[in-house]
Amino acid sequence: MKKKISLILAFLMAASMLAGCKKTDEESAGLPEAGTPSETVSLTQMTTEATEETTVPEVTTESETEDTSETTEETTVSETEESTTTAPSETSETESATVTTKEKSWNETEISETLYIKTSCYSRKEAIVGSESVKKYEAGTKINIVAATDTGYYKLADGTFIHSDYVTDEKPSQGTEATTTKKKQESDPDDNKTTSSKPISSSYKKSYKDRYPYQQLTKDEQKLYADIVQAAENFETQVEIPKGFTSNDVFKVYCIVFNQEPQLFWLSPSVPISLGGMIDLEFDLTRDEAEAVQAEIDANVKDVMAKVGGYSSTVSKLKVIYDWVITHNTFSLQGTFETCGIYNGLTDGGELQCQGYAKTVLYLCDIAGIECMVVNGNNTEGSTHAWNVVYCDNGYYILDSTWGDPIISYGKSSYVRYLFFLANDEMIKNTHLNVSTMTRKSTGERIKLYNPPACTKTACYYFKAYNKEYSDLDSAVAAMYAELDAAIESGKNVAHIRVTDHDLWETLTDKKYWKIFQDYAKSKSSNVTEIKRQKTLTEDVLVVEYDVVYK
Repeated sequence: MKKKISLILAFLMAASMLAGCKKTDEESAGLPEAGTPSETVSLTQMTTEATEETTVPEVTTESETEDTSETTEETTVSETEESTTTAPSETSETESATVTTKEKSWNETEISETLYIKTSCYSRKEAIVGSESVKKYEAGTKINIVAATDTGYYKLADGTFIHSDYVTDEKPSQGTEATTTKKKQESDPDDNKTTSSKPISSSYKKSYKDRYPYQQLTKDEQKLYADIVQAAENFETQVEIPKGFTSNDVFKVYCIVFNQEPQLFWLSPSVPISLGGMIDLEFDLTRDEAEAVQAEIDANVKDVMAKVGGYSSTVSKLKVIYDWVITHNTFSLQGTFETCGIYNGLTDGGELQCQGYAKTVLYLCDIAGIECMVVNGNNTEGSTHAWNVVYCDNGYYILDSTWGDPIISYGKSSYVRYLFFLANDEMIKNTHLNVSTMTRKSTGERIKLYNPPACTKTACYYFKAYNKEYSDLDSAVAAMYAELDAAIESGKNVAHIRVTDHDLWETLTDKKYWKIFQDYAKSKSSNVTEIKRQKTLTEDVLVVEYDVVYK
């Protein structure tokens, strides 16, 4: 019986510990032998956006009564600045590579037992974590055990080894497979063993095959992508790596899945790079927990889609989505699976990082039937950033909701900026850098994820689509007065228009016109204390923006 040989295993392992045998982190954590993680990459982002009213040290004062807004980012997406806590089972690629040794470093006790594989795995050449994989065994396969070792492995009749976490003395029922779910840095092979093909959300119909990034991958990359998606949907932790794949290949595909499949909000932002032919996925929620969160997400999505359904144009639908995401969330400095996806974005969590904004927009676009994708890169400070590319009417456009939601102390719930609402590549060339790349911390390599479509159109850009674009000084000044009137009447904080050339932008944002517009705003309402001109981020898009501050 398995209980009996388990006692043998326990005795051998205890004896080994008493003898001074130091275990690897993976062994201490009880990780199975198949798919030893050799590198963990945090995909969380910390993108700090600050205007003049924040306490961020970088903010400067442009004159004695006005400040300029600055946007800075601190992030861990590129692996260069990591903020999330890694699991205790993670080791570096070098550490994992040096675990395997040609000399026998374990003790064996002869036994004779017939057991069954309870979840698909590989046998190993040696009875140690990270050893070379030999043969794949499917769930339900009968195996003959000839020895137990002090490292937690059973020896098979063919001389190979399988970890005890992967076997059972009862044959699993047909069509099911016990799985291990890791929840919030914990690994316990006895948790969450139920596998189901039932989708978490019945309203989410988007197929990964229709995604632009997926279609840019090679056939083998697409297979790994599909296997990760399907495993995550079923809360299965093991995915086989295609032959010939490097760790960079796995890194690339996993990062794309994590960013382009927002419905998998329980999937860990840690990239599982393996040396053993398998990768071990990590989940931050159990299936039951995910289903409870999904119910709340569905309720909010229903409300958003009711508003989206009231419009016929794609621009208007996207504006509903953009406005909802911004007004229902605030920026967070903490990078977690909650803030980097729809867990917070579409519940009452309310705090997001760039990835969270972008993936929430992606999910809502998926439901609305609007083509959308997440793009990763860096800002001018070198910190990581994420935004969306969407298809609207006549082509692809940039949509950056993170930078549409400034962190300011005056009326942030009503403060929505449209600087990068359906912008084009020319408008972001100096602010959104290293497009569609992520950096591996262990090697410093910048990995290209995919090639986003070119965004060259202007017809759907917010200021053009909503007739807020001007080409002469008189019309622009009159329009700014009207914008200030509308903002003050409704108690909102932003008044902005767009002009068609840089000289006009310079004129309307200099101190002379700042004073003119401030005097005008104060004359309209005694509640107005000042207006602040915003120059950070606005120059490339030629947006003239003034923020209204009230008593």
